[in-house]
Amino acid sequence: MTTAKFSQWSPLSPWSIISFTLLTAKQLLSSGYAIIPVVYTGWKQGFNSPWVIVAVVAVIGVILLFSVLNWLKFRFKIASDKLIIRHGIIFKKADELPFTKIQNVRLEQPLYFRPMGLYRLIVETAGSKENEAELSALTYKDALSLKKHLMAEHDAQLTRTDGINHHDVSDSHAKQVHTLSRKNISELVLFGLYQNNAIWLAVILGPIFGQLDWESVESLQLVQAFLTWYDNNIAVSILLQLVFASLALILFYLLFSILSIASAVLKYFPYKLSRSGNTLHRTGGIIAKQNDALAIKRIQVIKFYQPLVGRLLKLWTLYFKQVKGHEVENQGNTNMLIPSMTRTEISSLLPELKGIEASATVLPTDYQRIHMGWFWRRGLLPFIVPAVNSYFLGLNVITDIMWLAAGLFSLGIYLKYRQYGYVIEGDDLWFHSGLLGHSWQLIALSKVQHVAISQSPNQQRSGLANLEIGLASGTVKLPYISVNAARDIAERSLALIHNDHRNWI
Repeated sequence: MTTAKFSQWSPLSPWSIISFTLLTAKQLLSSGYAIIPVVYTGWKQGFNSPWVIVAVVAVIGVILLFSVLNWLKFRFKIASDKLIIRHGIIFKKADELPFTKIQNVRLEQPLYFRPMGLYRLIVETAGSKENEAELSALTYKDALSLKKHLMAEHDAQLTRTDGINHHDVSDSHAKQVHTLSRKNISELVLFGLYQNNAIWLAVILGPIFGQLDWESVESLQLVQAFLTWYDNNIAVSILLQLVFASLALILFYLLFSILSIASAVLKYFPYKLSRSGNTLHRTGGIIAKQNDALAIKRIQVIKFYQPLVGRLLKLWTLYFKQVKGHEVENQGNTNMLIPSMTRTEISSLLPELKGIEASATVLPTDYQRIHMGWFWRRGLLPFIVPAVNSYFLGLNVITDIMWLAAGLFSLGIYLKYRQYGYVIEGDDLWFHSGLLGHSWQLIALSKVQHVAISQSPNQQRSGLANLEIGLASGTVKLPYISVNAARDIAERSLALIHNDHRNWI
C-alpha cells in the first residue's frame, strides 16, 4: 500500500480547482431549470440589457474566487481507523469517516481530468444523502491505492466487530479478481432502449415547443402536403387511423430512445462487473471513466426490474440496493446495476454473490398473489365520480369520457393487483410487484430491521393482514396476505435476527 504519505495532512492538486468551480456552478444552477423557459421567452422579446453581461462576469468571478479559497483550505489524511477531511472558508469543518461506516468507494475520471490523467475519488457512507467525501485531481496510482486501502480497512474493521478472524479477510482480499458480468455495446443499446424514460425528455422539450409559432409551422408546404396525404389515405378508415397512431407512437418512442441509448453507452461502455474478495467492482464509461466499489455486506436487497419493453425483449436490470438515501449510482446516481440480463445469466450470477446472506440461485416464475379484497377496496372507487355526474347531468359526451377514464383507471388497479405477490424460499423472501412491467425483490430475512403486522376490522373477519418489513434500504409492504403467512414471515425474521448483532449497514 502506498498510502503512507497520506498519514499526514495532504492538500489536493491545484487542478482540483476545476472540480470546485464546476461543483459551485452546479449548486447555483441546479434549482434554476424551471426558469429556463422564462429566460428564453424574455430574451426573445428583447431582454438584452448590457447589465446581464456585467452580472454574468461578476458571478463567474465570485465562483472562481470561492473555488480557489476552497482548494486552499482543503486538507485530508488517513488515521488508523478513519478518513479525516478539513475544509471550509469562513466556518471550519472537520469530517471524520470511520472505516466501518464506509459503504461505497467510487473512482471516476471526468472528461476535464482526462488530458492530465487525473481521477476523482468519492467516498459514501451509510445513511447519507450526499457524498461524504470527494478527493479530486488525484493521480491514478494514488486514487487506486486509496480506494483499495479504504475498502480493505473497511472490511477489516467490520470483521473485528463481527468477531471473525482478521486473517480470513486478508486472505479473501488476496484472492484473484474474477469477472461476474460483461456487457458489449449491443447489450447496452438494448438497455437504453428498454430502460428509456421518454417522459423526462418530453418535460424538457415541452417548454421549448411552447415557444414555437405553430401557425407558421402549419403553413409550411411540407406540412400542408403531409396533411393532404393524411386526409386522402389515412383519414378514410378508422382502422388505418389506429394503425397510423400506433406506428407514430412506436416511432416517437424510438426517437426518444436515442437519448437514453446514447446515455447508456456513454456511461457504461465497456461494462464490467467483477468480484475481489468481499467487494464488487464496476468499471466503464466513455466520457467519464468510472470504477465503483461496493462491499457485498452492504447489499440489503437485490431488485430485478423488467419494464414493458424489457418483457418483450426478455431482459432484466439488476439493482443492488443499499442503505436508503445513498447508493453507488444515484440518479443523480442510482443503485449499482447490471443491465440487459437474461434469466440464464441471472441463474449463473446469483451463486457468485456469496456473502449477501440470501441463498436463492434462480429467479422465480410464479408467486402467491395477495387477496382479491385489495382490488375491491380500490378498484370501484374511480366509478363514483362518473356515477354521480351521470345521475345529475345524464349521459353526455363529458360523462362518457369520465366512464372511460374510470374504466381505464380501474383496469390499472387490477393489473397492479395481479402483480402483487410473494414467494418464501427457506430464509429468503421474494416480493413481486409491477403494472405493465414487473419486478422481483430478493430479501434475506436475516437483514430485516423490523416487522409490523396490521389488520383492519374487515381484514380480521377475513383472516387477512398487512405485513410491513423494514430494511436499511427501505420498507417493503405486503398487503392483504393471510394472517398466518404474515406471522410466519415475521417469526422467521425475528428468530434469525434475535441473537445476530452484526452490522448490516
